[in-house]
Amino acid sequence: MRILSTKLVGLWNRFERPLSLGALAVGFAFDLYIAKSPESIADNILLLSYLFIAAALIVLLHIHKTRNEAREHPVQPLVLLLMLQFCLGGLASNLLVLYGKSGTLGGSALFILLLAALLLGNEFFKSRYAQLLLAVAVYYFLLLTYCLIALPTFVFHAIGTNIFLISAAASLVPIGLLLAVLYAAVLRGSKSASRRAQLLQMAGAVAGVLVMFNALYFFNIIPPAPLALKGVGVYHSVVEHGGTYTGEFEAPAWFVFWRDTAAAYTIVPGQPAYCFSAVFAPAELKTGIVHRWEYFYSKTGHWITVSRVSFPLAGGREDGYRGFSQKQLLEPGQWRCNIETVEGQLIGRITFDMLAGPAPALSTSQL
Repeated sequence: MRILSTKLVGLWNRFERPLSLGALAVGFAFDLYIAKSPESIADNILLLSYLFIAAALIVLLHIHKTRNEAREHPVQPLVLLLMLQFCLGGLASNLLVLYGKSGTLGGSALFILLLAALLLGNEFFKSRYAQLLLAVAVYYFLLLTYCLIALPTFVFHAIGTNIFLISAAASLVPIGLLLAVLYAAVLRGSKSASRRAQLLQMAGAVAGVLVMFNALYFFNIIPPAPLALKGVGVYHSVVEHGGTYTGEFEAPAWFVFWRDTAAAYTIVPGQPAYCFSAVFAPAELKTGIVHRWEYFYSKTGHWITVSRVSFPLAGGREDGYRGFSQKQLLEPGQWRCNIETVEGQLIGRITFDMLAGPAPALSTSQL
């Protein structure tokens, strides 16, 4: 048995990095496949389980590492390490699906940066305390992201600046409990002054994540969770009949898979342009959607608002609540249609060039 254990430790020491990254990747891929929507009870039970298990593993791992420092022959907690990586990968991918599907790259980029931080942590942060600080920061990043989705969905059934701030404040309760447990169980062997300094540094990491999220939210870099843009395009016509929408549009090139319509819109005299969007919201959430049409004024280098159209949003449809607005009196140049909340938070946008030219070839599809 001891020989087998020694061999396992030897294999771990040799392949620690690929095994750790593999567990992270498996957790990420697993939840990327099964994640559905913010109101899915099964998804939320899984996320809460991941959060609870990951917190427990952080505490157990660092208690183990503290004890290992006093041993002549340290014992690697292989299963615990792999389980933690799996949980963090699962949390990141699940929240990416539920939070990052926006019309801008901000939401998805956050999770890409998170995974980069995990990889850099594996690569560079070798000391026990540096790894603990990183683990707390990453864990709070995921915890805060979850609170910003779950509380508007299940508690408030609304979104807005006040809801965002309350949800963010609520996330401080569980992370405060985790810091208290770490202070009592992990840092107890440190000297009193060092112990307080380490606690303050962990609290500083939490504060840094919180400030970062607030900055990203108020600068419109991340979308207002749990809303998610499912589709947006600029059309030559949109017709609604019996709950079915049909649109005529200039199709993008076959390889431009990230756009529903072409990046150029050919002006047809006397006809308006239509901005059509589908925005997902949980079934109980009631709010409003605004289409803000903007024109880029080259003389000043600024976008100017040309029109603003608002309509209510009813949640619950998996493919998003559909709505459209139209703009007459078009002129050539660069345009965009922002899809926003009534408070002006950006959900997504489509940017396109208005061009004068011969009548274009149009495609037709159900929206």
